[in-house]
Amino acid sequence: MSRMVAFVLYGVVVLLLSILLMVTGIKFSQLNKEITEVKVHLERISHGGKTSASSAAEGEKTVEEVFLQKLAPVRGTCGNGWSSFQRSCYLLSTSPVTWSKAEEQCRAHGGHLLVVNNVEELDFISKIVELRYSYWIGLVEREHEGHWSWVDGTDFHSTPTFWDKGQPDNWDYRENGEDCGQLHASERRKRKMWNDADCSLWYQYICEAVVPL
Repeated sequence: MSRMVAFVLYGVVVLLLSILLMVTGIKFSQLNKEITEVKVHLERISHGGKTSASSAAEGEKTVEEVFLQKLAPVRGTCGNGWSSFQRSCYLLSTSPVTWSKAEEQCRAHGGHLLVVNNVEELDFISKIVELRYSYWIGLVEREHEGHWSWVDGTDFHSTPTFWDKGQPDNWDYRENGEDCGQLHASERRKRKMWNDADCSLWYQYICEAVVPL
C-alpha cells in the first residue's frame, strides 16, 4: 500500500514538474517574443531617426538652394523665380509685408524695390502681376512732403510719373501719413498706376535687380 502511495506521489510530482516546465517554457517564449518585438521597435525608431535627420538635411538643402536661386541674378541671366525684361530681373513676392521690410528683403536678394524708368517697363510689370493686388515699389517720400525719390538713387524728376487719378493725396486720415509708393490695385485697366500709401501697411512687393553685363 505504501508503495502504491509512493508511486502516486511520484506521479503527482512528475506531473507538477511537467506543468511547471510547460508554464516556464510558455513564459520564456512570450518573454523572448516581447524582447524581439522591443528590438524591432527600437530598430524602427533608430531607422526613423536617421530618416528624419536625412530628410531634415535634405529640407535644409532645399531651402538653401531656393534661397540661393533667388539671390542676385548671375551674369547675363535671371535666377529661377525671376522675370527678365531689358537689363533687369524682377521678383514678385508671395506674401505681404511693410514697405521697409519689403525693401530689406529685396536688398537681401541683391536688388531693391522696383524703380519704374519708363512706360515700357511699367507695361511689362503690369502683365506679370495680379491686377487685383497692390504692390510696394521703390518710391518713397523721405525729406519733406511732396519730395519723392527712388530707392536706387535715380533722379525722380528724370523718370516719367504714373500717378493714379487724384494721387498722391497723402490721405490725412492716416496717422502715419502716406509716404510710400505702390502699384495701385485695379482690375478695370491693364496698366498699373501709382498710389501713395501708409508705409506700415502690408502689401506684396516687386524686387528689381540689374543683370550684370
